[in-house]
Amino acid sequence: MRRLYHLLPLLAILGLAACTGRSTVSEKRVSTVEPPRNMPVPFDVTTLLGRNIDQVRRKLGSPLESHTQALGPEPAAAKKNTLEGENWNNTFQKNGTTFIVSFSARTRKVHDIIVLGNNEEELMRRSKLTLTDLNYIVVPVLNPQNTNEVLGIRMIPRH
Repeated sequence: MRRLYHLLPLLAILGLAACTGRSTVSEKRVSTVEPPRNMPVPFDVTTLLGRNIDQVRRKLGSPLESHTQALGPEPAAAKKNTLEGENWNNTFQKNGTTFIVSFSARTRKVHDIIVLGNNEEELMRRSKLTLTDLNYIVVPVLNPQNTNEVLGIRMIPRH
């Protein structure tokens, strides 16, 4: 029993040294914080730069217009060479985010991509866009009835 009393100060010192909060090389700190389940998963919109509408469809899936009778994903053949065919839109949903892609039905070239939402910073982060990239420009899409309200952001490729 007497030996135990002699070892107590040594054990206390060793215990305090073990509890300094410092991590050793072999320890790894792992974050257990998960994003909320209702938050959309980020999608790198820049991966769509330089792609035509057919390549965008392969990346984002079928446009929502494919499921409607009124509009459809493409203009009628007679309208492809008109102004209406030059500015056709497809709407996509990917990872909880809605995208509107404007393209020429004749050339298949994508003009711009709109990411819908009301928080510019969140849309930029979720879409992995920056304001300083030389390959595209980003502008807000404002509500025409209330220009203080943001409806989304538009990414326009620089050619």
